[in-house]
Amino acid sequence: MLRLLSLETATDQGAFALWSGEVTAAEIRVQSFKQFCCPAGQPHAETLLPALRIALNELGWSLASIDAIVFDAGPGMFTGLRVSAALAQGLAVALNKPVIPVCSLVVLAEAAYQAMGATTVLSLLDARMNQIYAAGWTKEGLDWQAAFEPCLVGPDNLDYLPAMSKPLAAAGTGIKEYPAAANWLAQQGIVDSAVRYPSADALARLGAVRFHAGCFTDPAEAIPVYVRDRVALTTAERAAGEIL
Repeated sequence: MLRLLSLETATDQGAFALWSGEVTAAEIRVQSFKQFCCPAGQPHAETLLPALRIALNELGWSLASIDAIVFDAGPGMFTGLRVSAALAQGLAVALNKPVIPVCSLVVLAEAAYQAMGATTVLSLLDARMNQIYAAGWTKEGLDWQAAFEPCLVGPDNLDYLPAMSKPLAAAGTGIKEYPAAANWLAQQGIVDSAVRYPSADALARLGAVRFHAGCFTDPAEAIPVYVRDRVALTTAERAAGEIL
């Protein structure tokens, strides 16, 4: 059976999973799965590795028994993305294991599929600075194809997103943080899946599919995808009424 470690630290709701199972052309067969959440209010960099050691001991797994490391490459919280990418790189090099990066916005889509069976999903993840990371996805077999690639959009400008077939559902923290986004979804008749955060479970499942397809990345190329290169507004922008 395939064994995976998935690292989900793209948001403040950090988590990781130890997953085992197999993938066929038609389905994902889960043998065992256990998700572990990082303590709230503490930096992921301080809590992730100690928690991983405890989890491995609880399950009787060794690091060497893991076949690949899957990590959320972003976009998302800059510091969190760097933590999971660095840990994935370090473990992969030390253990001579492959790395599988997955976009946070497709992890949201997979989580929405698991929650309600939606096969077309609009992902809206809060990017702060009054912006949203957005992407559209259509399920193709066990994986997803991008209807449009991750981009930045203002919560009042969702009409300007690239065209896609009407999504069955939407997911992400952007819906919760920005009333304008929630109102726009209601006007469009797009169902709110109630999925807010990428999950280590959904990340592991997508990692398993991509492992089966041979979609690996060299550890040196396991880097975060930020989409935006700014982490905060300037003092002038805040004074002008912009919102973090």
